[in-house]
Amino acid sequence: MRHSVVVSADGSNTLKLLDYDECYHSSNGACAEALHIYIKCGVEWLWQQLEVEKEKKKELSGGNSGIAIYDIGLGTALNCMVALAWQQSLLAVGKSAPHLHFNGIEKYPIELQEALSLNFPEHLAELFTTIPLSRLKEWFYSIHSCNWEEDVEIAPKFLLKKHCGDITTVEGSYFASNKFSSSPCVVFYDTFSPATQPQLWSKDIFCKIADNVAHGSILTTYCSKGIVKQALRDAGFTVERLAGPPGKRHIVRAVNNVYLIEF
Repeated sequence: MRHSVVVSADGSNTLKLLDYDECYHSSNGACAEALHIYIKCGVEWLWQQLEVEKEKKKELSGGNSGIAIYDIGLGTALNCMVALAWQQSLLAVGKSAPHLHFNGIEKYPIELQEALSLNFPEHLAELFTTIPLSRLKEWFYSIHSCNWEEDVEIAPKFLLKKHCGDITTVEGSYFASNKFSSSPCVVFYDTFSPATQPQLWSKDIFCKIADNVAHGSILTTYCSKGIVKQALRDAGFTVERLAGPPGKRHIVRAVNNVYLIEF
């Protein structure tokens, strides 16, 4: 897979896949896109809902509470870095933050040296000022250099498992194999666009996800095309259209309404 480095509008890098003339992230702001779609509208939103539920039930916050994340299209690991920086920035100031079990699936891993040429640590150091740049660089290196198919602790309360595979062929059980499988999870659906890879946006794939994650799990994606929203609805998700990041009018958050049936 041939790439070139692109500097997006917010100063953060992304890669362009030359064979398809498509970027891994938005050229209007790669980091801004990841923060808005996958953190603010994704894992942070779900964490807030879980905290509210705990309060209603008079349960204590924190403890071993955790969220599994499935990043469909690990790519440059920008989503992973932003999730890690968000979590660790909360912990750094004593705020409540979930344990995270981050599962990234990628069919075509990028080379380590190519990954390290990207400026994610420097950019995130400006956004998350409680985290030293040296630590962000250490985490970024660990994310890209750690073993595949193993749970690796990148930072306190942050486990990463990279899976080299294809979302079209991975078993549905993949979405139930995490430390917090009985709790709602977050799916970052961040594959290339339907125009480039239409086979990745089918009802069958969304059914595979819905049938194997806990009720109340959410899927967030940059793509708000009608065919994608309908495929999600057909798979059992309730679809919500939200305002997008810079350069993107709308995004989608879908809540899983399918109850798992255990035999």
